[in-house]
Amino acid sequence: MPLTGRQSFRLRLVGGLLLVAGFTAGFVYLSSRIVGGIGWSGAARQTRALLAATGERLRPNEAAQDSTYQALEVFDSALALIREQHLEPVEAQTLMDGAVRGLFDALDPDSAFLSPAEADLYRNPLPGRVGIGLEKRYYLHVDDVLPGSPAAEAGIERGDAITAIDGQSTRDLRVPAGELLLTGRLGSGVELSIRGSAESESEDVVLRRVALPPAAVEHEAIEEGIGVIRIRRFHEETPMQLEAAVRALTALGVGSIALDVRGSRGMTQDCAAGAESAGVFLDGVRVETVQRGPGGDEVSTPVPPTAAEAVWDGRLAVVTDGSTVCAGEVLAAALAEGDRAEIVGGRTAGRAGQPEFIEVDGGGAILLTTTHVRAIGGDDILGTGVRPTLLPDALEEMGVSIRELGDENPELELAIRVLRHQPVETPPPPPASN
Repeated sequence: MPLTGRQSFRLRLVGGLLLVAGFTAGFVYLSSRIVGGIGWSGAARQTRALLAATGERLRPNEAAQDSTYQALEVFDSALALIREQHLEPVEAQTLMDGAVRGLFDALDPDSAFLSPAEADLYRNPLPGRVGIGLEKRYYLHVDDVLPGSPAAEAGIERGDAITAIDGQSTRDLRVPAGELLLTGRLGSGVELSIRGSAESESEDVVLRRVALPPAAVEHEAIEEGIGVIRIRRFHEETPMQLEAAVRALTALGVGSIALDVRGSRGMTQDCAAGAESAGVFLDGVRVETVQRGPGGDEVSTPVPPTAAEAVWDGRLAVVTDGSTVCAGEVLAAALAEGDRAEIVGGRTAGRAGQPEFIEVDGGGAILLTTTHVRAIGGDDILGTGVRPTLLPDALEEMGVSIRELGDENPELELAIRVLRHQPVETPPPPPASN
């Protein structure tokens, strides 16, 4: 279907930035695809030569043209040179597909170009899942495995590379496209080529897709006065389950909690949902959505504060790492900004954007991050992540050495040591909710 007026305006608005920011990434990507035999250095040389040639063509008219149209003319000239002079014929559609996908390599991980088949999967989601969270590092990599899922039962681990999905290399796939390909009909199979961190060759594994229920909030008292709460997935019941976990730990005499949001992600792209969970520990949590206005200025819109009152005021450490995304990042940022918790572990992924689905001609679509979420008064999360509040020097002053941490679960171990260093009295049980 054609673009609506609003979508067309937005697409024109971001088009210039997409072209300018992504042109180099897209062109190097193209060069690597069509001159595969000469390697990256050869591709880079050819890219520079083509840019030099097209630059000479554009120079006489450069001052009279808008920068967006200059970029388009550079691209058009380069396309013509490749088609006319490359040592082997290259289909125009191959070049265009590569160029469009390459543009998105310059953007956040959750923006992507979707083929007609991928766009159809997005419009009509299928219920079958395998329990894998993804991140992009050349190939797609596993950054979270849901316990009890087909992926967990097959022995797939965080950090494993997925080099292909049903025979399609993931080198050219963005995170949203990979997530779509992992879904399917209940009981259907998906073949993954998996390469562990210590392995040089990929191994093919077939997983059967199942219906995965929303993951419940987990809790455990691990030692006297200290408990752990684990949020693996954010959904509409998460705040209520989180409150119940806090009450259960309080009844066990826990006065300090490590809130583990590593690998957390939402069942939807609503990153602001993390604010409601933060309301269990902090009154009046406020976040805002941020967009770019028509003039390029920032437009911020406050999200209504959470109505719930905090139910617990004991000591709190939020455990994060590079697999903490979206709602988990907003939760961590809100609690840190409100001086309610220490953020312990690693910097979060910086994926607090909310992509918009925009259909384009030909049946494909663009997932474009047009909005992101941040705690009011805090730093931007998108692209930078939430930083730990306790850096190595501060930890050393507390007598907590990161050099002594084990390899199995270092972030959680660090949080427990921080909580152990400054124990607090067990708070009284919170009043029962109405």
